[in-house]
Amino acid sequence: MPTPTAILVVVGSEVLSAKVEDENGPWATRRLRELGVRLLAIETVPDVVDDVVEAVDRARRRADWVFTSGGVGPTHDDVTVAAVARALGRPVARSPALVEIIRAIHREHHQGAEPPEAAFRMADVPEGTRLLGDARYPTLVVGNVAMLPGVPQFFRFQFDRISHLLEAPPFQLACVFLAAEEGEIAPILDRIAHAHAGVELGSYPRFDAGADHRVLLTLEAKDGGAVRAALAALLEALPSGSVIRTEGPG
Repeated sequence: MPTPTAILVVVGSEVLSAKVEDENGPWATRRLRELGVRLLAIETVPDVVDDVVEAVDRARRRADWVFTSGGVGPTHDDVTVAAVARALGRPVARSPALVEIIRAIHREHHQGAEPPEAAFRMADVPEGTRLLGDARYPTLVVGNVAMLPGVPQFFRFQFDRISHLLEAPPFQLACVFLAAEEGEIAPILDRIAHAHAGVELGSYPRFDAGADHRVLLTLEAKDGGAVRAALAALLEALPSGSVIRTEGPG
């Protein structure tokens, strides 16, 4: 089974100007990995329609799933919906189902009062948008693009309501912690990477005094047998006494 892929497009001038720290990118990175999905990229763009259109159009052609973060509210700088519609070549239309959801939630919290007209802007979505997941706070999906809120707790809630659509066999990971330095083992890593091309081999040095290792090596693939074979070959090739400990694969 091919590994599903995803790209996250973070929409927010506030992120690029350091007014707000993005929490959705790191969370989505971990969550997608848990689901067996390969994250290809995270791109952060300002609240400019043309920039969002370009990012979404590029991402939707490259990945199985595109997730946007932010820009789905009722204010002037919420441009994601219009941009996604343009990227997909679809008009924006008002969703009757979203109108009723917005009306019901507003009445519940405002003693039965009707919402202001501006609130209904959040019912304007690209034509053909599906309302998935939770009936009260649905996830908006059109084509292979899921438009998620920028507020972290809402982003996570709506993402997890459709996570079953993404789920794939998990990645298998093995870790090797070394006392050796990268320069000592580089030729060995070259050989292992070439001989076990189906396994991703990563090398990450540490320079902080408190670390109990100098290099962390990771071996990762969907095929647990391939990871174990690469790990065995690596351990056999490494210098004697250089391995502090190993972890995995699961």
